[in-house]
Amino acid sequence: MFSWKYLVGIATISLWAASSSAQAQAPSSFQKSCTNITVSGVTLQANCRKVDGTWDSTSIQIIGIENINGVLKVTGASPSSYQKTCRDIGINGDVLMATCQKIDGSWQGTSLEVPGIANINGVLKYQ
Repeated sequence: MFSWKYLVGIATISLWAASSSAQAQAPSSFQKSCTNITVSGVTLQANCRKVDGTWDSTSIQIIGIENINGVLKVTGASPSSYQKTCRDIGINGDVLMATCQKIDGSWQGTSLEVPGIANINGVLKYQ
């Protein structure tokens, strides 16, 4: 039989894991205050407005996105690997677009909203 301490511990870990996942999936907001947004491989680049109204050029590595059988998917906080099996990679606002290879060798178009990136006073950062 389980003790109450054990059950409370499991519940606490479960809540922590759920909140961590929710944070990792927060929508991006950088596109609201950045322009000239581009992507090269896994590097997202943009000109972002600072609090004082000036603009800075900034970049960030996109993390946790993979090609899963021709579909871009968020898989966690590990380095992204989609660029290894995708081509024609681009971005429109916070939407990453690419043509990705499927397991059978064919290619298909796919897109995904990149989660969790914000403009923090002219610097792209994960929230």
